Amino acid sequence: MTDRNALESAVRLIYGARNENDLEAIMGWFDPGCRFRIVGSTWLGPMTEPVNGTDSIRSSIQALLDNWDLSGVSIVGLHVDGDTVCVHRAGPVRFIPSNISKDMELMDKFTFKEGRVIDFAEFVDTLEVAETVGLLSR
Repeated sequence: MTDRNALESAVRLIYGARNENDLEAIMGWFDPGCRFRIVGSTWLGPMTEPVNGTDSIRSSIQALLDNWDLSGVSIVGLHVDGDTVCVHRAGPVRFIPSNISKDMELMDKFTFKEGRVIDFAEFVDTLEVAETVGLLSR
């Protein structure tokens, strides 16, 4: 699947499912052998450890859905290169357990193979996340 429009559409559908907290729709895009990781500091512990395979990814995505509201985040830019899509997003992110909202920027990299995501990496400001979840104080 190297058609730019198909890749853009897939990414937008994944984000739409994320905003609707639709775990099954999100998981429908992931290949059984997919790798997912939040790229960042080990200060965030398990949050930044890569996970592989459907069951592990399902658990990680569910934890993100339970703890982080990204429904106010918008796509700033989207770049397609072959089977890879890089997306710059920005907007308010809410940490649900403490109801803290902050403006954040994220970069996501999706790699597709035969219409499914085989690698998904999310780049966040891990210092900002650590402060938001209470691991660090100013």
